[in-house]
Amino acid sequence: MPHPSSTGTPRTIVTFAGALGGFAVALYNYLTPLTGVNGTAGALLVVVACLLIAIAAILIQLSRNTTWRGVLRFMVGLGGVLTAVAAYFLHEWVLMAAMGLVIIGLAFDIAQTSQTTTGVPA
Repeated sequence: MPHPSSTGTPRTIVTFAGALGGFAVALYNYLTPLTGVNGTAGALLVVVACLLIAIAAILIQLSRNTTWRGVLRFMVGLGGVLTAVAAYFLHEWVLMAAMGLVIIGLAFDIAQTSQTTTGVPA
């Protein structure tokens, strides 16, 4: 009998939500005058990074290949940490919180997947 978390339950919903929240905040900061970062290349890079993290979260959920999932998780973790560092330098505290949510979601995804593969009940 398959474990309940292996039957299609979204493991990456928290990561995806954090990435979408970060995307919304970054896009607002990029487009809105007087945010201090509007129209800058760095702010646009953060917008793109958040979008790529959201896409990677979807691909992690859909992938059944453990190696590919591992690569995507590494990239999401790296992207989340580096985007949080950029948010720190830009004084964008809400964006930092969104990237914290991405990292928490990634840890949840890894923990839930390891429980599924080892047979430990949730």
